[in-house]
Amino acid sequence: MPEKLLLGFCVHAHQPVGNFDSVFKQGYEECYKPLIEILKDYPQIRMTLHYTGPLLEWFEAEAPDFFPLVKHLVDRSQVELMGGGFFEPIMPVIPEDDAREQLRLMNEFLFEKFGIRPQGMWCAERIWDPSMPKKIAGDHAPEYTLLDDSHFLSAGLERHEVHGYFVTEREGHSMNVFPIDMKLRYLIPFKEPREVIAYLLQLREEGVEVVTYGDDGEKFGMWPGTYEWVILKGWLRRFFDELLAHRDVIEMVPLIDARERHAPRGLIYLPTATYQEMMEWSLFSAQGRNYEDLVKKSKEEETWEKNRAFLRGGMWDNFLAKYPESNLMHKKMLVVSSLIREYGVEAEALPFLLKAQCNCAYWHGLFGGIYIASLRHAIYENLLKAEEILNRKRFQERACDVQISDYDRDGRDEVLISGRVLNCFITPHNSASVFALEHVPSHYSFSNTLMRHPEIYHRKIEEPGTDVGEAIPHRAHDVIEVKTLSPEARRELLIYDAYPKNSCMTHVLESPLHLDVLLKENRINGAASTLMPFELVHTSVTGAGVELRFHGSQGRLSLEKTYHYDAAGSITLSHMFEEDPGGWIVLEWNLMALYRQRPWVDSRQMEQDRGYFQARLVEVEDGPSGVRLAIESPAEWDVCIVPIECLSQSEEGFEKTFQGWSIYFIRPGTTPIPDIRLDVRTSS
Repeated sequence: MPEKLLLGFCVHAHQPVGNFDSVFKQGYEECYKPLIEILKDYPQIRMTLHYTGPLLEWFEAEAPDFFPLVKHLVDRSQVELMGGGFFEPIMPVIPEDDAREQLRLMNEFLFEKFGIRPQGMWCAERIWDPSMPKKIAGDHAPEYTLLDDSHFLSAGLERHEVHGYFVTEREGHSMNVFPIDMKLRYLIPFKEPREVIAYLLQLREEGVEVVTYGDDGEKFGMWPGTYEWVILKGWLRRFFDELLAHRDVIEMVPLIDARERHAPRGLIYLPTATYQEMMEWSLFSAQGRNYEDLVKKSKEEETWEKNRAFLRGGMWDNFLAKYPESNLMHKKMLVVSSLIREYGVEAEALPFLLKAQCNCAYWHGLFGGIYIASLRHAIYENLLKAEEILNRKRFQERACDVQISDYDRDGRDEVLISGRVLNCFITPHNSASVFALEHVPSHYSFSNTLMRHPEIYHRKIEEPGTDVGEAIPHRAHDVIEVKTLSPEARRELLIYDAYPKNSCMTHVLESPLHLDVLLKENRINGAASTLMPFELVHTSVTGAGVELRFHGSQGRLSLEKTYHYDAAGSITLSHMFEEDPGGWIVLEWNLMALYRQRPWVDSRQMEQDRGYFQARLVEVEDGPSGVRLAIESPAEWDVCIVPIECLSQSEEGFEKTFQGWSIYFIRPGTTPIPDIRLDVRTSS
């Protein structure tokens, strides 16, 4: 038994790019500042702190008194500041040059503001890939990181061996790695401090010399119920008091101290992994539910600790397959990264690219993630800002460009029209529809919508919620409290989409459309052409624009769709059937209005969220930028407009989230189909 157990303690604090200022302010007042002020009163309590770039930038701009508080603790060696990717990217899925630039930006910021060179690195979402040591090697490479104990168990260690720290390497590039104790993550701060101390004493008796805690700082004031429990009711002070009462046998230290005072336990090679919950969330819903059942059964049979190394779930990258919308953001990020280097505009454009690599909008688990439209908007906004900069060189001699490539890396080509004003990306294999519609000057993506996806937790829909106002809060992973929705309302939201929420979708129906069903369910069922593949048969590029003609056939249905792209910022869509299709024709658009502004129908704004009209013109506007997309026809159509609404889980329970507007233009298939013009208009 060692004379003293070292508790390497790391608190990670983060808010995503694009989060509301009110959230930053709440975090500062209820979590980040109270933690520092309490820590200041306990000079013998020492720890590692990690703040991500979005928080550091907010502190500097909105809370100028915060940096001096932190620097005081750094200067007296009470706090070690940890580095990492400045904008909290998932390092394994961004280009190598960008990963190193993210590290450089953080290191230089911390040196400028605090006078330190960080030795440690926080891995976003504790996601590890064996290629990491080599990928981030260089002048700003970290010497150590910390990862979940599940990584180490999956590498073949037994539970009693997972403590201290280890060395890993790739092609001779080495890093030290601390294993985070999962039980400590679940104890702190949800159990009384004496229970935490009892567990630490037990580890010491087992011969453990160094144990590591690392988790979200928001647990200390921002998670539901924690501000009252941790700050107001004194959990944090009681915890520090208990540590001081046992300081002869337990010492809380920064990770760098633990590394300097003890040798590594040996060499280890860790698999691709993240924390246990994330590996569950990344699974598709059906297998995710099977995984939940296996975990539950293992815990009931008290074999979980023995088996959890082999019940790993999936991997983070699978979110790119689970959510096509995430994949499109990711692939656009890769394209923009490459173009920035190609056109030599790193100095101007790179800061926007790095912001767009902030991980939170690319996935979903306990927190809103990809379901938060404003976070997705921030990704597109920054990518389009970078694109606007590189377009000055890209389109010096031409107004637009057409490329045919496998944009989303699914094995099938897409047709990509890019321009100074408007990007229009078309997927031939899905009704020759538009999957990206972006106004570059306003940095706004009208296609920033989201399908209604089945989620693992939807099967809990009829279970009663958990009260987060109890004296001791539950772990946020367990909270499924219903915020404002009745069970009936929640069940009505469990409708899923069978096709992507693209625009310029063409549906051919043999029987009349039931408008009451469409208004309620917001989907087209049984259409012959919804997922019909098309082939690009004609391309014409001029100085002023592009003409693309696609042909698709299925059974007796044969259709040509033609896009006339005007580089000034408009698109005209034409349809030509080889034979009268009969039945009904439905053209579908799915467009984002970020702050849920209702569309305008024939120049009058809708008074309710759902409606049925006879109209020639529908307009969707992004309020802050004033950019408006008009869908206009020379002839009148039946028009149905419905919000896209998803039932998603947040840290406070289930909530209904707005994901854009679905707009349907409907007319009999026995009449000619008028051309439809999409025109981008700005307030300027």
